[in-house]
Amino acid sequence: MSKTYKILVISTKGGAGKSTVCTQIVAPYLFSRTKKPVMIYEFDDENQETKGFGGSKIINSFRYVVGKKDLRDEITDALLNEHTACIDVGANKTSLTLLKALVDSGMLYRLDLVVIPLMDGETDAINAMEVYQTLKKAHHELKVIFALGRVNEARELSCQFDLFLGDQRKLFNQKGIILDAQPEDQKYLIIRDSDTVKYCRIFGVTVWELAQSTADIDAKLVEAIKTGDNPQMIKFLSFKRSLKRDCIEYTRETIKEAFRMIDERLLERK
Repeated sequence: MSKTYKILVISTKGGAGKSTVCTQIVAPYLFSRTKKPVMIYEFDDENQETKGFGGSKIINSFRYVVGKKDLRDEITDALLNEHTACIDVGANKTSLTLLKALVDSGMLYRLDLVVIPLMDGETDAINAMEVYQTLKKAHHELKVIFALGRVNEARELSCQFDLFLGDQRKLFNQKGIILDAQPEDQKYLIIRDSDTVKYCRIFGVTVWELAQSTADIDAKLVEAIKTGDNPQMIKFLSFKRSLKRDCIEYTRETIKEAFRMIDERLLERK
């Protein structure tokens, strides 16, 4: 990438997976392309997700205090900044306020991509489409992609997200809400459910980072066992070894595919 990219991750519903998409998918994607730390702008008075990534070398963060502001100045500053950035927005009133600020300020035109996360519930699907329609009404050429979160590999995707994708089993004659999107926007990332994401926070890094780590955990574990180190240390190193293997697998099966789809969406001509 020769330019700085701005990607917005937004949903009006709490618990839709916004911060996970921002920190585990978008930030690593942008870093993998630019080789520079990615600025995450957090618009959220209740949570500060990036606090848990103190060991990360790919994430920098700045938190905007939302309060009762209209956010037009704040989002303009964030989007005109020269950093490659991901904008992570709190749910409910905050996301609605920021959406209005983006439309009012015209800063939608500074965005390269919007990612709309959702889980498998009806409210998530409806809210995702409402956000999509608000954005596209203001800027019909804006590039959008959805992100389906906590996907259970043991179940068919179409069964988990039947309200969003449509009833593939034809039991209820349910048309998928995604069909209300423009054809080019009917694309989605699959974020598989995994404890790997949670446990990486123990080390303050993203899954992608731990998967890329060159630290020789095996050698440390073998040495600890040979020297009769503290059992707790041996257990810790064993855990980290297993976690790294899980991170490599999760990166291969989930993160790299998400990278590929974001790449395709960004490279599409408007």
